[in-house]
Amino acid sequence: MKKIVLFGDSLMAGLRNGDTSDYLDNVVTDTLKSMGYPDYTVVNLGRRGEGSADGVKRIKDVVSEHGDFVVILFGDNDAVKQKATKEEFGQNLATMLDQLDPEKTIVLTPTYVNTAIKTIADNARQQAYAQEAKKVAKEKGVWSIDLYHHMTQYPAPNEFLQNDGLHPSDEGYQFIGSLIARDIQNKLIGE
Repeated sequence: MKKIVLFGDSLMAGLRNGDTSDYLDNVVTDTLKSMGYPDYTVVNLGRRGEGSADGVKRIKDVVSEHGDFVVILFGDNDAVKQKATKEEFGQNLATMLDQLDPEKTIVLTPTYVNTAIKTIADNARQQAYAQEAKKVAKEKGVWSIDLYHHMTQYPAPNEFLQNDGLHPSDEGYQFIGSLIARDIQNKLIGE
């Protein structure tokens, strides 16, 4: 079996109704199977509440997995809970990416947030952190998926979120998982 390592905060950990789950993992592998790539498994190293500084501390765990692909999602806690400035987030992301193979890595940007519910959030800040993630990924030669952009192109982006206004709903995880699988497929086709 080939291995995909998902690394990040609670969004990557598949938080649903207050508990971590393998929902996102299953969406990624099921979508890849439907695309003709049945031999992938997911190792999920997502953790609730973490910011990018925590990711720097745990990047060795990702490296030790020797994944065929690594997908990273940090920044939402940095932006929403202001755990790190945009510049610190960018530096932390760069530090993590320096330890990974750029050909096997995909960076997801921070997401859109329903600020009517998650009132401490600011979508202008979310978008700025998303732009920082894209900039760092480009500098490091890593593919990125702009989740903020993709979510806001949909006419009703709040449908992608749970009642807490931050974590993906089942539809949101389907959306994110499909984007991850699509980019992995694109990388495989390019080989």
